[in-house]
Amino acid sequence: MVKTNRTLLLLLAVLISFSSCKDDDPSLSPEEQLKVDTNNWLYDIMKEVYYWTDEIPANVDKSKDTEELFYDLVYSDDRFSVIVPNYQDLINSLSGVSKDAGYEFALAKVENSNDVIVIVVYTKDNSSAKTAGLKRGDVIYKINGTTITLSNYRTLVPEIYNDHSITYRRYNESLSAYEDQGNVNLSAVVLAENPNLLDTVLTIGDRKIGYYVYNFFSPGTTDAKEYDTEMNQIIANFKSNGVNEMILDLRYNSGGSVSSATNLASLLAPGVSSTDVFYQNQWNDLYQNYIESQPDGDDILRGKFLSKPENIGSDIGNQLYVLTGSNTASASELIINGLDPYMNVTIIGDTTVGKNVGSIPIDDQDNENNKYGILPIVFKIFNSEMYSGYDNGFAPLGSNLVNDFQYPMKALGDIEEPLLARAIELIQGTSLGGRQSRTSGKEFSPIMTSVDKKPRTNRLIFDRPLK
Repeated sequence: MVKTNRTLLLLLAVLISFSSCKDDDPSLSPEEQLKVDTNNWLYDIMKEVYYWTDEIPANVDKSKDTEELFYDLVYSDDRFSVIVPNYQDLINSLSGVSKDAGYEFALAKVENSNDVIVIVVYTKDNSSAKTAGLKRGDVIYKINGTTITLSNYRTLVPEIYNDHSITYRRYNESLSAYEDQGNVNLSAVVLAENPNLLDTVLTIGDRKIGYYVYNFFSPGTTDAKEYDTEMNQIIANFKSNGVNEMILDLRYNSGGSVSSATNLASLLAPGVSSTDVFYQNQWNDLYQNYIESQPDGDDILRGKFLSKPENIGSDIGNQLYVLTGSNTASASELIINGLDPYMNVTIIGDTTVGKNVGSIPIDDQDNENNKYGILPIVFKIFNSEMYSGYDNGFAPLGSNLVNDFQYPMKALGDIEEPLLARAIELIQGTSLGGRQSRTSGKEFSPIMTSVDKKPRTNRLIFDRPLK
């Protein structure tokens, strides 16, 4: 659960006041006064916490709209700082709570046509999509009775986030063709998505493979940390079932909580203890100097592994296979980079985003009328060897570069699914049909994916307490 940031942001309360002084002007309307107060708050916050605070322009026009002002303050090389109109919506998204019908998708242009199709990439439990039997690989070509095209998809596709109908097709393996499935009405409701999408043990030859699909980093929606607890149980189950190979599927995982990344890494790394460094972080000069002066400063700046009885590192022989995609970012890349000094991490799929910086969620707790939330970049993250040079992402090598986006899509966990098939090939040292599978579908570059549009996408959230 991502909580209010006040505990984090009062780190420097002894040095600088966080709240902007309000200077009410009786000539302003309430709306105009709110804008003045909001923009002053925004400027003061950014000048204090922003990682590139020295790059903030000396003179800015605070009369601009708040969102425009924010991006005027952002450093030109910063791809990731963001402002959102509603802080609570941001917090909900970081914990996997959103309103939708329960399916994630990719858009593709139909060959030799102006038509566009929506391809389902996975469905969520307790959703109308799941109840309706929608599956990965289903192809939606009409929304609310209208055929999706290049000219209308920008207005038509957003209807997916409200109650809507779809007309779709499903691939029939025996006929080697798509068949119409008719129309289905779907309801959009507020869902708490569980990031632990799929876990299974695959027995292939003499190898027992733990396959785990994890879609974002969040401890849970409550203080019970139910998602991290379930993660522990999944790895414990792999361990009790004699798993000796591990495939971690992060292809749709665009980031999230540092604490959940630490939990996962602590379950996978061989031979680590609570004295071993998983990550190191670097803040702006003001924060860095203050943290270093604190008794627990070293623990804040150098995140350690946790001692986990469920740890499977020694069972999987110092080897981890990570499946990646074009959305794999932030906390997912922290897993790759942070584990690299401790084990052999092989990535399979597509080049990752390249996000080695992180944020804390910030709202204006002194002005309830200011609903804005911001996620400014406030730190850069490194592994135990002080490596952070993946600004351009982690790129799979050679035959490990495999395109997830092709249709017909295989189910996640199907040993002929292209990314999983390649990992199994590497484990077995021989082809099991995976190479043929990887070239049998029609590959495409998505126009967009639904994961791209989530507020939690490309986020690395520092959510451990700072004392």
